[in-house]
Amino acid sequence: MPTFHLINAHDAKQRSLNEDVKIVDIRDDKSFKADHVEGSFHLTNASVAKFMKEVDVNTPIFVICYHGNSSKGVAQYLCDQGYLDVYSIEGGFTDWRIVHPHE
Repeated sequence: MPTFHLINAHDAKQRSLNEDVKIVDIRDDKSFKADHVEGSFHLTNASVAKFMKEVDVNTPIFVICYHGNSSKGVAQYLCDQGYLDVYSIEGGFTDWRIVHPHE
């Protein structure tokens, strides 16, 4: 069974600039609406079916949460659903904003 990989915020950003990746934000609605990575998909219990219908299993997926903990469980869940190239962003949105403060 495939498992997810860890990736830091800097490397995730670099790959997102050079590859067709999907950033998946699992934070709550209020946090997502206040600030999120441009183009990211807000994955919730209500949107997971839409995500699975729209995103090909071969697409690299980077899961981001607050601090990089909850994203690990969701990343593994996506692997379990058949996604082949899934990453949890270490340090989560907190690190993303440190590395990329003006996006």
